[in-house]
Amino acid sequence: MKKIALLDLGSNSTRMAIYQINSDNSFQEIKRFKEMTRLAEGMGESGKKLTLKKAAIERTVAALEKFKGEYEKEPRLTLVRGVATAAVRSASNSVDFLKLVKDKIGVDIEILSGDSEAYYDYAGVMHAFELENCLICDMGGGSFELALVKDRQAVDYISIPYGAVTLSEKYNASNKISAADFFALQRFILHKFEQLPWLTKGVGFPLVLLGGANRTVARQGQQNSTGTNDQGLHGKKMSSFSFVEVFQDWLAKDHQELKVALGVEKERADIIIAGLTPVVLLLEKYNIPEVVFSESGVREGIIAELTK
Repeated sequence: MKKIALLDLGSNSTRMAIYQINSDNSFQEIKRFKEMTRLAEGMGESGKKLTLKKAAIERTVAALEKFKGEYEKEPRLTLVRGVATAAVRSASNSVDFLKLVKDKIGVDIEILSGDSEAYYDYAGVMHAFELENCLICDMGGGSFELALVKDRQAVDYISIPYGAVTLSEKYNASNKISAADFFALQRFILHKFEQLPWLTKGVGFPLVLLGGANRTVARQGQQNSTGTNDQGLHGKKMSSFSFVEVFQDWLAKDHQELKVALGVEKERADIIIAGLTPVVLLLEKYNIPEVVFSESGVREGIIAELTK
């Protein structure tokens, strides 16, 4: 049995997962690591010259060096693969950043296109679930991906170059967003949806949710229903009504109150409202009855493709 380490340089967090590859090419995640590195922090607005900032680069490189120390201890590791998403693909200094990463850890990082990221989300969800029809939404820090699945086939998919970090900065959503900014944020997202007529083919489908902001809602839903949030989240379902109820409760809180409410996820307090707004609008606009939380996404989609 061999092992593969996959590095994932996201806009909000940097992650590593180690997978065991079995003789029949099935695989299991055996270890997972995460550092909140905020690589997209302070980059500015999409459409302008975007630059990865020095502090964000230093945080991310430090996380990768820490991960290197972990995967180098792993027996039977045959491949280390790295991918980067929205923050790096939109940055004007991405070449210099990736050269620095190569110098520090010796790994070439591949920049995923937006379409590739959305496709791998689809592949990861299909690997994990038997769903025939669904919409998929992966809310990241610098982009969010949408996919429509019918009869287990990807009808269409796209990456929208705004995520929880960048939307929060654009609409001043880090501390109790104003009514005017919240209205502007909603109008902006709805305009994006209106440019995707294929979304109407998913009316009434369940929505599979990926990304840290969505998992934070899942934990709160568990807390509300069972009094604990330490159960596994993968495959958990939640009614759209309950999802929106959690969102509305958080929307009314200021930054400090939200940090208390989020507990172990308090680092997301300044981006959670902006990150969840597109999801809430999807639920309402496309008459979605329930959400399904997935911990299988881009990384699992990549491994599934590698082991075909």
